[in-house]
Amino acid sequence: MYSLDVKAWYIAKKNIKEKLKNLGSMFWTVAFPIMMLLVYKLAFSESDDVAMINGLTVFDVEFPGIVVYTIGMSTVTSAVMFAMSKVDGTLERIDSMPVSRGNVFLGAVISETIFMNLQLILVFGFGYGVLGAHFELAMLPLGYLIAMIFGIGCIGLGLIIASFLGSPEGANGIAMLSHMALMFVSGSFFPLDNAGVFFTPQYWVKQVYLQLTVVGDFFTDLLYSGTIILPTSEASFFPIWSGILIILAFTSTFIFLGIKIFQKKTSL
Repeated sequence: MYSLDVKAWYIAKKNIKEKLKNLGSMFWTVAFPIMMLLVYKLAFSESDDVAMINGLTVFDVEFPGIVVYTIGMSTVTSAVMFAMSKVDGTLERIDSMPVSRGNVFLGAVISETIFMNLQLILVFGFGYGVLGAHFELAMLPLGYLIAMIFGIGCIGLGLIIASFLGSPEGANGIAMLSHMALMFVSGSFFPLDNAGVFFTPQYWVKQVYLQLTVVGDFFTDLLYSGTIILPTSEASFFPIWSGILIILAFTSTFIFLGIKIFQKKTSL
C-alpha cells in the first residue's frame, strides 16, 4: 500500500508542477471561467425581465453552465498530462516500481482534484459572492459534489483521448475540441431543447445542478428537457434522482474505459 501511494503521489506532484508552469493551461482553467462569468453577467443583465420561474434571472440559470465548463476542462488538462507521461519517460521510470498501472490514473485524480477544488472555490466565490448568482444554500454542497464526480469522469475521458494520440499538442487540441463541442451540443453554454442533449454528460450535470442548487427542486421532481427553464418549458420523464445515477454511470464508464484503453495502448 505504501508503494502504491508513493507512485500515485509521485505522478500527482509531477502533474501539479507542470500545470503551474503552463500559463496557457492556467488561463483556460482559472482565468477564462471568470471572464465568462463577467460576459454572462453583462450579456444577460438586460434579460432580467424574461419570465423565469421562481423569480430567477437568466444569469442565475446560466451560471451552472460555467461550473460545467470549469470542471470539464479536466478533460483537456488530464489528456495533456497523460500524453506528456507517454513521451517524457515518466511511464518508463515509474514502471520499475512494483505497483499496478491504475496509479497513473490515481495520480491524475489527486492532482486534478486539487485544481478542481481551487477552480470551484474561485468560480463560486466570484459568481455567488461578487456577481450575486442565486443558489439554495442547503443544496450547494450536493451541487459541489456532483461537479467533482463529473470532473473525475472528465479525467477518464482525457485518459481515453491521450491513449490514441502520440503528443501533448495533439491531445490538447482533440480534448479541447471535444470539450467545447460537448458544451455547445449539451446546451451548457447556450440553451438548447432537443433530444440530442440527453446523450451528453454535460447536460445531466448542468440540469441536475441547476434544478437542485438553483431552482430548489426535490429529487423526485422531473428534469426539464431544455437547459433553460421558463414557465412554458416542458418536463422530461426523468426524475432528478435518475439524473444523478446517469452522471455516476458516465463517470464510471469513462474511468473504466480510460484505464483499460490506456493499459492496452502503452507499455506501462
